[in-house]
Amino acid sequence: MYKRFHRSSSACLACVLALAVQLTGCSGRDASSSADKQRIAELELELSQLKKAAATPSTANASASLSSASASAAAAPEQEAVPAPEVGKQWDYSVSEDKMTGGMTKFASVSSSNTVNFGFPYSGAQHGSLTLRTDPRHGKDVLFQISRGQILCPSYEGCSVQVRFDDEKPVTYHATGPADHSSETVFIQNYAGFLNKLKKAQRVRLSLNIYQQGSPVFEFDVSGFSVDRYQNKS
Repeated sequence: MYKRFHRSSSACLACVLALAVQLTGCSGRDASSSADKQRIAELELELSQLKKAAATPSTANASASLSSASASAAAAPEQEAVPAPEVGKQWDYSVSEDKMTGGMTKFASVSSSNTVNFGFPYSGAQHGSLTLRTDPRHGKDVLFQISRGQILCPSYEGCSVQVRFDDEKPVTYHATGPADHSSETVFIQNYAGFLNKLKKAQRVRLSLNIYQQGSPVFEFDVSGFSVDRYQNKS
């Protein structure tokens, strides 16, 4: 509106200036007299000032728009990139040297995502542990361990372990206890078959008999398992 007002004012002033010149010519006076020249000069100066004033708001508006855009950009909060969750971070890979052979024993271990709580004297929440082991002297094994309790799986007789991969039907694996007759660890047989299924699975459930505790189910998140890291190739 401000711009239109100044355009109208400039047009009116131009008309007045033209009319003044015409009237001066129509009168019997000399158009080149000093009074007429002064008046015409004043009108021309005023017209020039109005034209400059009419151009000023446009520049001011542009500057204001630029300032507003800059302020909006500055006020906009920066969005931090959310890192993707690391797949397979629940696995623990380790290597130890066999002092007798100089070979390397390799481990890949994962703790159960659930806990169990046995009765006295083994009370207290505890996780189960599932471990793959490659040993230069003892070969390849799948181990299941608890920290407290008595797994009913004597070394001379063995036992059965129920294992379920994802939503498949449970599979029975034969297992044996350790040679030292400790009751917190069992060795699950058929390493190759177990590993082949584990590599394709996201979850493993395992159940076996524990003295006076029934057959609790241990659940393992086995997603992201890396054979290369297990074999120490990466």
